[in-house]
Amino acid sequence: MPIKVAALVQPLENHLPTSLRMYQQHQDIITSPDDQFKEIFDEPATTRQRRLCTEFGLRTRPSILDRLLRERHLQTPQDVYHATAGKIGRLLKLTCELFSQKGEDEFIKAWKNLEKPKKWSRLPNPISHNASFMMSDYLRLAMIMPFILNSFLESSSLKENESRSILRRIQESRINMAKNVIIACWVYVAKTMRIVFESKFTLDSYDELQKCLEEEMKILPKVQLFIILI
Repeated sequence: MPIKVAALVQPLENHLPTSLRMYQQHQDIITSPDDQFKEIFDEPATTRQRRLCTEFGLRTRPSILDRLLRERHLQTPQDVYHATAGKIGRLLKLTCELFSQKGEDEFIKAWKNLEKPKKWSRLPNPISHNASFMMSDYLRLAMIMPFILNSFLESSSLKENESRSILRRIQESRINMAKNVIIACWVYVAKTMRIVFESKFTLDSYDELQKCLEEEMKILPKVQLFIILI
């Protein structure tokens, strides 16, 4: 006697949450971006192509980054400029959160006193106007941040609980090691940025970049547990 699959599935489907059933119905009718790009590409009329681009919210051709193999739901491809600047921006925010009030005051003083190249645009206050930074500001910041930190940073410049957390993560008891790790972190970030934006790459350059990235991956979580999210 043949099994009536529909009769078995229907009672189970009735127990699905309404939102899940709606999602399944939506998935049945949704068109994938690949199909939409093909429809745009196959359209001979330019006016009609533009109308389809507006309708689908797509450009006329897929981005070159779409050629990357990735998990679309978990990974978003970024160009190296925005990826590097974004990382530096988040590291700046997290570094400033480690400062005590004394540390913030000393940081701003050192920031203002450091002589910057005349061609640079005026950089915003990194504590009170962090959100005003442009991508290029973050890249410039990475060049000078190790010098700024080295000029003032002491154990008393950091919140006591943050210092203890860093010492615990690096398994150290000497209080001055916390500030040394923070400075070293910014040194590796600056070195990585320098290599990334080299005008020419050789095999040795790729090896050096790989080593810097590996060192960066090791030291970033030591400074701030959640920095790994960058």
